[in-house]
Amino acid sequence: MLSSLLRAVAATATLTLVGCAALDPHDVLGRRVSHLEPSGEGPAAPLGEAGRRLALDHVWTTVSQRYYDASLNGVDWAAARRRWEPEALRAPDDEAFWRVLDRMTGELRDAHTRVESPVRAALRERSESVGLGFGARWLEGRLVVTSVRADSGAFFAGVRPGMAIIDVDGEAAGAAFARWLAEARLTSTDSARERVALRSLLSGEPGSRVRLAFERPGGERLEATIPRERHRAPPRVTHRTLPSGVGYIRLSNWNTSLQGNMIAAITALKESPGLVIDLRGNPGGALNMVREVTAHLVEGRLDAGRALTRTGKPITVAFDWVELIKLRQEIQGKGTYRGPVVILVNGESASASEFFSGVLQASKRATVIGETTCGCLLAYLGYANVPGGGRLAYSEVGFELPDGRRIEREGVVPDMAVVATVADLQTGRDRALEEAQRVLTSQLERTARAVVGR
Repeated sequence: MLSSLLRAVAATATLTLVGCAALDPHDVLGRRVSHLEPSGEGPAAPLGEAGRRLALDHVWTTVSQRYYDASLNGVDWAAARRRWEPEALRAPDDEAFWRVLDRMTGELRDAHTRVESPVRAALRERSESVGLGFGARWLEGRLVVTSVRADSGAFFAGVRPGMAIIDVDGEAAGAAFARWLAEARLTSTDSARERVALRSLLSGEPGSRVRLAFERPGGERLEATIPRERHRAPPRVTHRTLPSGVGYIRLSNWNTSLQGNMIAAITALKESPGLVIDLRGNPGGALNMVREVTAHLVEGRLDAGRALTRTGKPITVAFDWVELIKLRQEIQGKGTYRGPVVILVNGESASASEFFSGVLQASKRATVIGETTCGCLLAYLGYANVPGGGRLAYSEVGFELPDGRRIEREGVVPDMAVVATVADLQTGRDRALEEAQRVLTSQLERTARAVVGR
């Protein structure tokens, strides 16, 4: 989570100064400068045993020395290394090796602390993914399609939301999902681990094909062999006025490139009687953007809780002259939008989305509707290079809400729970959005009656 201030400092720092521990004690600028050039598709040659040992030692040591919680969440980190090192060294190929390192960091049960292979890092830097063109989740005792890209092979094969997946390459879908879950890395919550497990189905090598059988709503069977394809999903913000008259903003990622557009959307809808901010599926992003956007929804000074660091001190650069992360989290409101606000979330709303919704919920500024969020609210300040071409993210900051609650491993529990159903997916019904508009209408009617009664 790098603020615009950090980017400005990084742009003016020389390579000599970046190496100075007093200037950059957390290696924030060093990591920023090291990623000015995008990563490649992978190392030029296999790592070999020596290269694997070097990468493993770098990951283990960095986490040991820099993780935000000195107790490492109570994990015996030395024992974790002893458990995973043999498997990492005998992995059949380098991609499998990086996956084992990622599973080792999973011992911390922290969605933010992770290892990416050079291939995965390159995809992330291009906002790309490789998949089957549809999303899925375990729902009502079955593996169910939740979304389908209209430009994918899956769509043209006839796959639609609400269909149940009943067979994967000749294996019953339930058995396959149980196996993927057993093999998935640990992470912050059980629901987050289920999403990690589903990557075993959805992701893979471009061009690789999966034989699938689906069940349509009427019970009819659909069989298709679907290729994995590259998809690009750049971050987006959209806004509109709904037929009900309520303003609606959809934000896919807290990417700083969208900050101006997000504020412009709030400004464009500032006369709306109510405002819905849809963060479903939003995995997070820049904390500084969250602060700037939140300021346009509140007035006066807002207590946003406190940050937790390993040293108990702020995260600083430039000989402690610049505080990147302050311990006391406060936001000075600008009051651009003053009407009632509803925030929509689900289990894929994570990190910065959880900070935003959690702070506004705790301050009674917004009503949160949907499903309990990921429970994945920690922060890292940039990916670290790992010898051999991989990338390491490690949590450097935790957060505590003003009332003392922590969202990590708990999630933001909605004020009104609306859980998606298979029937909703099949009919295209969005009950969470319906409920958001009903809540806003009720709030406005109560306010109008109170004004008339004075």
